Amino acid sequence: MYPGHMSIDRVTAQYTQGNLLERIFEALRSAGKDPDTLTVEDLVPVDHFHTLGPLATMALAEATGFRGGEEVLDVGCGLGGPARTLAGRYGCRLTGIDVTPEYCRVAAELNRRVGLQDRIVIQEANALALPFGDRTFDVVWTMHVTMNIEDKTTLYDQLARVLKQDGKLAFFDVIGGEGDVHYPVPWADDPSINHLVDESQLRLLLSTAGFHVHLWEDVTAQGAEFFSKLVAAPLGSHLLITEMPAKMANLRRNLEEGRVRAIRSVCTFEGA
Repeated sequence: MYPGHMSIDRVTAQYTQGNLLERIFEALRSAGKDPDTLTVEDLVPVDHFHTLGPLATMALAEATGFRGGEEVLDVGCGLGGPARTLAGRYGCRLTGIDVTPEYCRVAAELNRRVGLQDRIVIQEANALALPFGDRTFDVVWTMHVTMNIEDKTTLYDQLARVLKQDGKLAFFDVIGGEGDVHYPVPWADDPSINHLVDESQLRLLLSTAGFHVHLWEDVTAQGAEFFSKLVAAPLGSHLLITEMPAKMANLRRNLEEGRVRAIRSVCTFEGA
């Protein structure tokens, strides 16, 4: 299960490159950008590593209804793209956690280079044992993370625990559909770290943890179209994951065949 060292090691190995920051800087220079004078917009092609890219980030942010200044926990923050968007556009204060040490190091450095290090704190942490007190955050945010987490009961209990009463859970996730998944996909080379649940299972998990669903949008068709039009660029997700063309082709096929689905949702925590 996810909290075990062996499983965490397999998950981090899925995402670790070892020289990611240097590769990003090299790609930035090739695209005519100076790594010493970066803006949040310069990083958009690489740091919104999820279906529909930055459009998904903005759509989820708009659906969440940020008013400005919220305390947000970004679970599985990756390189920090959504966190930088929320901090820069809405003035939120962000805490980002990820289980992959390299992602945490790179995210913190990119935050520093765009001048958002005072609004975003990045730390390595396990989503199943969140190192925060009860009722700490106004919003818990997560995008394309839960696919690697087997113990979803503990996951959603932890997300509920750190949310304030009537706080919001905003997520954009890949969930299970009909039939077996074609591998490899970006989050898993084989079934050993692929832990999808279907819609009915996810809704039950949310309800049991004390969440009330306010928004539930199936964007599977848009996701399949997104990958059909995706064109390689100097910056891109190929910097983060090996064999990305094959993995994205399989993800597109899985979406088109209904083997996986993409869901955007906003819930409120109303108590278990």
